[in-house]
Amino acid sequence: MAPEPEEHRKSLSPEPSNAAPAYSLKLLQQLCAVEAELIAKRIEVLQKRQLSEELLRRAQRIQQLQRQVDSASERVAAKKQQLQRHAHRVEEASALAEQLVLSKNERIVGQTTVTVFEKGVEALGFERAKVKLRQDRIILEDLRAMLARQRAVVAEQLLFIFPIEMDIRDSGESVWTICGLCALSPQSIHDRLGSEETAAALGLVARVLDAVARYMGVPLRFPVVPRGSRSAITNPFARASPAEPDKPVQADWPLFMLRVPDKARLHAALRLLATNIEQLLGLLGISDVDHDQLLPNLTQLLMAIEGCSFAR
Repeated sequence: MAPEPEEHRKSLSPEPSNAAPAYSLKLLQQLCAVEAELIAKRIEVLQKRQLSEELLRRAQRIQQLQRQVDSASERVAAKKQQLQRHAHRVEEASALAEQLVLSKNERIVGQTTVTVFEKGVEALGFERAKVKLRQDRIILEDLRAMLARQRAVVAEQLLFIFPIEMDIRDSGESVWTICGLCALSPQSIHDRLGSEETAAALGLVARVLDAVARYMGVPLRFPVVPRGSRSAITNPFARASPAEPDKPVQADWPLFMLRVPDKARLHAALRLLATNIEQLLGLLGISDVDHDQLLPNLTQLLMAIEGCSFAR
């Protein structure tokens, strides 16, 4: 048998393939993408952990300040009750003195000298009681001023711990934020991330408002239930509809939105929250308030408390 030609053997031998290097490069790119995604997730977890630790430290500082204010409020209340009892005793003594004066004026003329002497003694006692009452009022004013200064310190700390400021987003829109979170954003209607940001910001607003109300010793018209991003506000005036008497009354309005249909409930809760802020501003003598400006009104409330000279 004759040997095969050299060209025929070369045509039958397989040609080397370049697919393996291309396949290795594509696999390497996929591994790099997965590694970058893992690194991004780790960075996000670390940032959330640092934010949680910072909020915990701030909450502990708020609790410490709250205990100090509660102690000062108890001292003021005790002194106020003491002054009320003293004023009541003075009023009783005054009424008794008037009765004595009326009865003694009806006595015979021979007892005129004794009556005048007794009136002088009573008048001297009244003057001493007036001096004592004036001193107690001065002490009460000092305690009110001290309580106002303590409240101003707390308001300053609240503004420091929960900073409220104007922020400019990437889209160029100017929004009010608390701790960097936007309380009202257009994305909160359709975007899940936006609704969670709004819920977290409103939870911080509810926490600050609840603390301010307790520091001022004022019960809110619509009590708030601060639970972080799942906070709520209570409407004690809610009544059942006459058309549907068997339908349960909704007293708690959530300050968060889990679904798009919850938008109306969230807006109702925001109106109640704004009414609470207006209530506290009215106690400080501020009546010109924009109902739609939630965070600016809260800032105005804290700054008014910080600049108040006497506790109301």
